[in-house]
Amino acid sequence: MAKDISLKQVATYWPLYFFVLPSALLVATFSYFPAASAIYHSVFRWNGNYIKIFIGTSNFQKSLGTPAYWVITLLLTMIMIYNSQKPTLFAKVTKWICGLGFPLVNLVVLSRLYPPTGLTPAAMLIPGITWVGLWLFFRWRMDADSEYKGVLNFTISFLGGASLFMALGLNDVLAWSLSTFMVGLGVWFLPPRTEKVPMLDGMRISQALAGVGMMVWSLAQNAGGEVALWSGFGVIAALVLANLLKMVPSIVTAVVINRLKSEASNYWYRVLFVVPMIIPGMVGLLIWKFFFESTGLFNLILRETGIMHLLYLFDAKTGNGVFLDKAQAAAMSTSEIFAAASEATPAWLGNPDLVLPAFIVWGFPWVGVVGVLIYLAGLQSIDSSVYEAADLDGVGAVGKFLNIELPLILTQVRINLVLLIIGTLQMYGQVLILFGDGGGPNGRMMVPGLLMYRSAFVEGYAGYACAIGLILFFLILVLTEINNRFVRVEK
Repeated sequence: MAKDISLKQVATYWPLYFFVLPSALLVATFSYFPAASAIYHSVFRWNGNYIKIFIGTSNFQKSLGTPAYWVITLLLTMIMIYNSQKPTLFAKVTKWICGLGFPLVNLVVLSRLYPPTGLTPAAMLIPGITWVGLWLFFRWRMDADSEYKGVLNFTISFLGGASLFMALGLNDVLAWSLSTFMVGLGVWFLPPRTEKVPMLDGMRISQALAGVGMMVWSLAQNAGGEVALWSGFGVIAALVLANLLKMVPSIVTAVVINRLKSEASNYWYRVLFVVPMIIPGMVGLLIWKFFFESTGLFNLILRETGIMHLLYLFDAKTGNGVFLDKAQAAAMSTSEIFAAASEATPAWLGNPDLVLPAFIVWGFPWVGVVGVLIYLAGLQSIDSSVYEAADLDGVGAVGKFLNIELPLILTQVRINLVLLIIGTLQMYGQVLILFGDGGGPNGRMMVPGLLMYRSAFVEGYAGYACAIGLILFFLILVLTEINNRFVRVEK
């Protein structure tokens, strides 16, 4: 535990600080000095060597576009995050601005930039049936007095509404902004059905953060910034969401290992999960690259299990043109589509439409070695008396996980969440090794880290690369602050 030290004690024990001095100097030299250098050189036209011309904020304007929009958005967002837990009128107004004002601005501006034309209400039928079916299923499985009913309605309304509006034919950002605005009206102004709705404040904060996300998405497309940079952030956003789901298998695996009654089995399972850590990452990368080749194992598994047939059928019926040409698919019967799927060998890492799904599938079944060990350490710290009390109350395996194990390892989950977001935002080495500095087919995987590398070491714009690095830094800082404030750990 941290302890205050008086000046008198410092004067007495000052020789002890010499033991800390070498580490402090090393950290300052190899961590803080490069960071300070990046901040300094971000305002220069610098090639990393002898060319250094002061250009002010031009690097940031090139990447962000109109800087005033970003400054206003960032300022309001930080004020909202800082005051989110305060029950004041000012805090509520800032959440209204983020949750309702931002989507409303998007609706007004984007409806003029992308006026809705050729809307097809019939296209809303399938997504409508899908989302209503999901809502009915979860309502059926949910207890009558469950506190999660409001969360279910909020989630289905937000995701389902955006899906319906996009199916109708609206622009993507316009559709999500409209869904965010309508959900915001519901969570902020519709009276709750009960005197106290659990998690209502959490839903309001989530809606406000979604409004910020819509504004950032809109600015990324329309503020005149670097197109490759913001398309790369779109790829990162998809990978972050996928990686959040990939945390589940690691948690489940750790729970299963922890529940093994045999100490020998528990020990050997832990050893088996440590062994892959000694295998060089390059080996695993090349194995997965071979796995995704046209004649590789992945296509073989998809064909033999019939999944490829379903993918081809869905592609033909929706007219996406990923696997089959749209005109060709329109003239093909179901049997002809299945025949084509039986011989299909799509290039997952060579098709711009398939490379991102391939990166999401990458690493299946997504049981992370480090994640399992971190969760396992948290689970093994739970006292056995808690399980004994649960057994006496007749709590089942699922109940123990939801009510005992998951709440008590939320500290580990939050740590892994922060590391996951930071690691995904900084990712570029895997893409560089697989595709070079071009970012894959049509630059589809040109993530911000790779663009920063390319700008500095290929194109000679090291100052611009420093500016991109600062943007990444502030984004990581904001996301980490959101995680620390809203992912609560109460034991």
